[in-house]
Amino acid sequence: MEVYAINVINSIDVKPDTNRYILEMKKYIQDPDAFHGQMNNFVSIFQESISKKTLMLVREYNQMYQKWANEQTLLQMANKFDAEQISDLFGDFNVSPSVDSILRGISKTGVSKRKGPSKKKRNLK
Repeated sequence: MEVYAINVINSIDVKPDTNRYILEMKKYIQDPDAFHGQMNNFVSIFQESISKKTLMLVREYNQMYQKWANEQTLLQMANKFDAEQISDLFGDFNVSPSVDSILRGISKTGVSKRKGPSKKKRNLK
């Protein structure tokens, strides 16, 4: 998105009345949502004096922004779906916030009677 934003900014004729808007847009190059708003605000104010090249680049940016926004929506939906799937998978799994209750669930004899690994060496061929 940054490349398209930079193209739009570079295509604008720097004049005393446009300079403030250009500087404001430059602040938001890395934030597509904010840049989109600033750029379209600029276009609505200066629509009569904007070059055809700038208008073409604004349309191109808006198309890419719409594609990016749709992808972001799909990613959010996928993340929500994944979270719901995990929640359903572990729905009955509850962990007590108390460490004491967890420790009481582990019996000392069960831990101490565990056999360690076999000390018999394997014959490797």
